[in-house]
Amino acid sequence: MNRAGFLSALAVFCAAAATAQPTLVDPVDAVTGSLSNPDDTELQAHWDVTNATDAPMGLMVTRAILQAVEPYNLPYTAGAPGAYDRFCWGPLCYNYGTAASNPSGAFLVTLQPGETNTSFISDYYPAGVAGVTAFQYCFHPVGDIAAGACHTVLYCVDAASCAVGIEEPKAPLLELAAWAGQVAAQVQLPEGERARLRVHAATGAVVDEVALGGSGSVFLDAERWAPGVYIVVLETASGLRAEAKWARVP
Repeated sequence: MNRAGFLSALAVFCAAAATAQPTLVDPVDAVTGSLSNPDDTELQAHWDVTNATDAPMGLMVTRAILQAVEPYNLPYTAGAPGAYDRFCWGPLCYNYGTAASNPSGAFLVTLQPGETNTSFISDYYPAGVAGVTAFQYCFHPVGDIAAGACHTVLYCVDAASCAVGIEEPKAPLLELAAWAGQVAAQVQLPEGERARLRVHAATGAVVDEVALGGSGSVFLDAERWAPGVYIVVLETASGLRAEAKWARVP
């Protein structure tokens, strides 16, 4: 059974002026496979990214899960049941389940005007689970998804209909990715909900807080936080709650 709305950075965040956006070259809409085919243990999508503007751009990738099969192995644990994913961008293929590429300068893909990068690959591993999983990939400057370009790809394994379901999430959903002192929190809220995102230190003290008017991605500056374990709590106005743990090492 599929669970719609697993984690998302909605396409509304990609409404910036086209002149500031990268161009996705022949992005893949759907990849199909079957559990009975031994060649389909790993499914893959690839497309190029071009800078068709007159200014250089440095891009990272943010991955959101719009719909996922159940079980889904996230956070990824080796040997645990469930489908899982990863992507490659620039110099790295990231760990399974990673939600965003490293925003540090050396790991960004820099595109000069007219230049095309061919490094992006999306990998999906059904791991014995049939159904439809949908990913949205956004290629954007650090901290500014609105200035990027986003595309959704479906992975359909033995699915009668290769389409995204319309079920709304009944609880808030939260996923964290952290690189070089910055934490990216991907949030999905039930329709019409507002929420607050609070970061608590081990002492219980609130070290950061953000008001949210809907689903999307929030970038938090963790450079200001002391080393230690932090609990990121997402709480809606109606009292629904989700939380995730993150550790800042010295």
